[in-house]
Amino acid sequence: MKIEDGLHLVLSGGAGFDLSDAFDCNVFMIAAGDEWLLFDAGAGRDPGRLSAILAEDGIDAGAVRHLFITHGHADHSGGAADLRERLGLRTYAGAPTAKMVEAGDEAGISLDRARQAGVYPADYHYRACAIDTVIEPRQPLAVGPVTVELIETPGHSFDHVSYLVTTPTRRILIGGDALFWGGKVAIQDIYDCNIGAVCATVRTLASLDFDTLLPGHLNFSLRNARRHADAAMEYVVRLACPPSIIV
Repeated sequence: MKIEDGLHLVLSGGAGFDLSDAFDCNVFMIAAGDEWLLFDAGAGRDPGRLSAILAEDGIDAGAVRHLFITHGHADHSGGAADLRERLGLRTYAGAPTAKMVEAGDEAGISLDRARQAGVYPADYHYRACAIDTVIEPRQPLAVGPVTVELIETPGHSFDHVSYLVTTPTRRILIGGDALFWGGKVAIQDIYDCNIGAVCATVRTLASLDFDTLLPGHLNFSLRNARRHADAAMEYVVRLACPPSIIV
């Protein structure tokens, strides 16, 4: 689904735009010259759907070269192995995410708890995926005219990162599950979800300069997107946690 020139939403499930499998997070694609950057991979339950959407949008799948993962949860990383094989992608992640995704560590990514809670069906299969590049925080990576900077944003999970993407026309926060439209966050009963870290991450994101927010679920914001971080900060400055999208 084309949002504007150089920016597409290519997967989005039941907590988004119903563009693909119900378990997929929002997966965005950003142009970097002649190449495309993919952010997160969905759950991987419908492997051919991305290729079909690219064809509908008139994009050559061979130009999609890079995949950046925000964290290990299955709705964000479960499709990475298939996409890496199918499209020949180079994969990128922070060090803690890379360790779990490469090992297929279902307990580490809380997939075991999610199955027990009925979030995923019992027969959902997670595929481990090789990570080609482990990105260090605050060290921008250039791809053509675009730079990608990893920002550590733990809280929703201990390994969570966001990406600050600077293009010739936009400064974009790929927020994953760290920040959502309206200043909401994502809190759930898993071993590594930490409310103190969630609030610290809100402070981090509110200190950044960005005009576009592309979150892992729900709606996105193309202009004046810092207002969503400011809305979350209104809770944090009162020693409260912002409201959660998980209810």
